[in-house]
Amino acid sequence: MTADFIALDLETANSDFGSICQIGMVRYRGGGAVGEWASYVDPKVPFAAGNISVHGITAATVRGCPSLPMLAERIRGLLDGAIVVSHGHFDRVALGKAFAWYSIPRLRCRWLDSVLIARRAWGGLEHNGGYGLANLCRLLGYRYQHHDALADAKAAGVVVLAAMEQTGLGLDEWLRQVKLPVGDGPRVSIRARSPGAAGWGR
Repeated sequence: MTADFIALDLETANSDFGSICQIGMVRYRGGGAVGEWASYVDPKVPFAAGNISVHGITAATVRGCPSLPMLAERIRGLLDGAIVVSHGHFDRVALGKAFAWYSIPRLRCRWLDSVLIARRAWGGLEHNGGYGLANLCRLLGYRYQHHDALADAKAAGVVVLAAMEQTGLGLDEWLRQVKLPVGDGPRVSIRARSPGAAGWGR
């Protein structure tokens, strides 16, 4: 089952969604990862202690790193025209807000929320840790470094590939399924993937 999409994750410096301090992307094609890109970003705003405690990124970490306008064309070149997967709405909203903050034209891509996929693919997780990325990857047997943008992007990609494999639905069908009520999804039992499965990564 083929799939061509880019999984994306962001980390932010403070409670403002636009304060992006790290970005990670992984391109998946034909069920496997074929490329990745990540960068720290200088958000030009203060870092909040609560955010630092989550991802460990500080003002010192991003000192000398590019600002978002310096990376905008690179980001646009990767995302325009693509299906972009993020786990939840946060990354979509944050990137849109940051682009608007700097008066950068909006991206032209299709967003696909892997939380919405997971809620329709697998039943019973409401009472088994929920649909957060860390819990889904635990149940899928995928280990990764949580709250690192590139690692989280890879994990979101693994969730999408696993949902496709375990339900038999392709990416085009999932673009349709996420618009339907949760109860209309296949709702199969989640199971661990083989470490050798496509897109597993390292």
